[in-house]
Amino acid sequence: MADSGTTLIEALAVVAITTMVSLVAFPRMQQGFLAMSQRQTVAAVTERLRETRAWAMRRDSPAVFAVARDGSRYGSSNAPASPLPTGVGVFVDGGGRIAFFGDGSSTGGVVRVRASAKTMAVRVAPTGGAVAADRS
Repeated sequence: MADSGTTLIEALAVVAITTMVSLVAFPRMQQGFLAMSQRQTVAAVTERLRETRAWAMRRDSPAVFAVARDGSRYGSSNAPASPLPTGVGVFVDGGGRIAFFGDGSSTGGVVRVRASAKTMAVRVAPTGGAVAADRS
């Protein structure tokens, strides 16, 4: 009569192969999640900048978009600060803030969203205050 079960050696081989596949796949998945978090942060920052500009124009008064010195959160005059996902940082070139004015203009600047070794930029034009994220 033949046994239809698996041996301990067969079970250990399956566990070893599964472990090796996990060790190879996990870093790639983690990088994928970090890239997705970065893209979502770029979209959120772009929208917050546009909302801040619209708020300044509606009220005909200045509104400011600002980033924390350590790059861990960002906020604006018209909304509370938003925290960032782990591994993602936000920085504004030249001072950490961009001001929008009632006529739609701004101080201009570049907001950089960093994750791992990759940086994506959101640009604000000084004359018209237009906000655009770089395509990557």
